[in-house]
Amino acid sequence: MRALLLVLAAGLSALVSAQASAQSPAPDRLQRILDGGTLRVGTTMDTPVFSMRRPSGELEGFDIDALVTLGPALGVKIDYVKMTFGSMLGDLAADKFDIAMSGMGRTYDRARTATFSKPYLRYGKLMMIRSADKGRFRSLADLDRPGIKIAFNKGGLNETFAKSMFKQASSEGSDSNAAATADLLAGKVDAQVADSTAAIYMARQDPRIAALDPGRVFNPVYVAILLHREDQTLLNYLDIWIDQIDMDGTLAKIRAKWLGDDYK
Repeated sequence: MRALLLVLAAGLSALVSAQASAQSPAPDRLQRILDGGTLRVGTTMDTPVFSMRRPSGELEGFDIDALVTLGPALGVKIDYVKMTFGSMLGDLAADKFDIAMSGMGRTYDRARTATFSKPYLRYGKLMMIRSADKGRFRSLADLDRPGIKIAFNKGGLNETFAKSMFKQASSEGSDSNAAATADLLAGKVDAQVADSTAAIYMARQDPRIAALDPGRVFNPVYVAILLHREDQTLLNYLDIWIDQIDMDGTLAKIRAKWLGDDYK
């Protein structure tokens, strides 16, 4: 009888413990970030304007400047994780980082798998050409001809644009934006698909590069932060942070630094 009572007591204890665990779920991602003191940010490190690596190895860009304010706001350090647009959604699902921020365009396809913060910028697509070819190429139609080669960074919206917009020109994917630009400058391709932000920035930085018809931006989208769709409390926090740096003028200063005072 005593043995039976001990067995019953052990079973009851296990049941109570299981019920307590069920009533006390594991901390959500925001709380885990706060407890651990680190926010892991997936970023490409080669997306002009937003996320770039200096020769010294340090990161710079629009998003990097913004993230400098997010760390102190959360009270945590930022751990940058190298990612590519091609593997981004899979890496997010594999929990390799908490959020992705690298000039991320909000799209229906991405939103089926993950979710987005509120936007903090907008851009579209422009073509980058060599300045020497400004008389040769004046419109998208001038580029869509047999024998013309178009470069793009594989795995993102640039690839989608290249393959949908050019029917006669041939398109060639590169492993990075930097590699595509190198091919453009080397004369291996005639033009490069770029974010409008990148095209404007690169044309300001390098006199060898020009943005084709910069007043006509194709396929505009909003730029936002990508995160796991179940992370509602983290999403709420990011939205509040974006509102705050917008209201206090931080976003406007970062935008003017990288894109000029006229960019909206």
